[in-house]
Amino acid sequence: MVQFIKYFSHLQNYVFGTHSLGNSSCPSSPVKWCFDEYKFCIQNPTLIPTCILALLIGLYCSKKISKLPGKFSSRWLYQLIFFLYGMMMTSAGILHCFLSDPQKLSHILRNNDIDSSLFIQLLFAIIDAGLTTNIAVTFLFCGLCDINFLNPKSNCTCFLLISSYFIVFILWTLGILNQWSWTFLVLYLGVISVCCFIYLLTQLCIKPNCHALSALICGGIDGAVGLYAATYGAEYICKSEGPFWSQYFGPGFLWFLLSDISMAFIFLYVIRANEERKVIIKKYPIDIEKHPEKF
Repeated sequence: MVQFIKYFSHLQNYVFGTHSLGNSSCPSSPVKWCFDEYKFCIQNPTLIPTCILALLIGLYCSKKISKLPGKFSSRWLYQLIFFLYGMMMTSAGILHCFLSDPQKLSHILRNNDIDSSLFIQLLFAIIDAGLTTNIAVTFLFCGLCDINFLNPKSNCTCFLLISSYFIVFILWTLGILNQWSWTFLVLYLGVISVCCFIYLLTQLCIKPNCHALSALICGGIDGAVGLYAATYGAEYICKSEGPFWSQYFGPGFLWFLLSDISMAFIFLYVIRANEERKVIIKKYPIDIEKHPEKF
């Protein structure tokens, strides 16, 4: 059990973007605001606004997509993406700000004192990570439906999507419980990168106009930069910001904020790509019947 807790603590460092290694420039533990009167602490307080923003983006965009005019066969898939995003970031906010306590985990490691709070953290970690991967999987399905490779109205497509969700959650759970070293790299970095890249290719295949495509490219760049900031670029960011500012606006904060911006751009892309083309009737001041040579 102690080995499991160590593995879970190590996984938290990846997901939280803290990377608290001995020779790291990043803070060894997140900033904490405690209210002794209520015996209550908030960790990573700067993440809370980004999570609230994400929830608003998820709910608002999902509702707006449901009201888009015209024929939009993959509408429900895009609605699902934004709804899941809001739920994922809400669970991430609860996990990172209210349930994650490195000092408590250290106490558990020292005293081999296992309590139910660890399993609540584990549950929210699986929900957070699983939804993140499943959002990327849903993007993959959206792209395949957009190019008519899959039929979004087919029961088979729904079954494949639900089965994929189930497999992802099972793999995350088994990966954490069995301490598989490849879990984060494959299910987080790997699946997200591959699914989003394929989605981009599918959108290029349907040839959206440049006005719409620019929003998608901006969203992709923001998401990629945020993911890099939370992983391979974390050390550079912490070193650049210094020990104080990196507690508040470090890799984890940048990852959350850029994710919100990325989803906002993707929503803009969906709106632009599915706008109805209005036929503009021009009124000419010249009588066509009297002066046909001018036309």
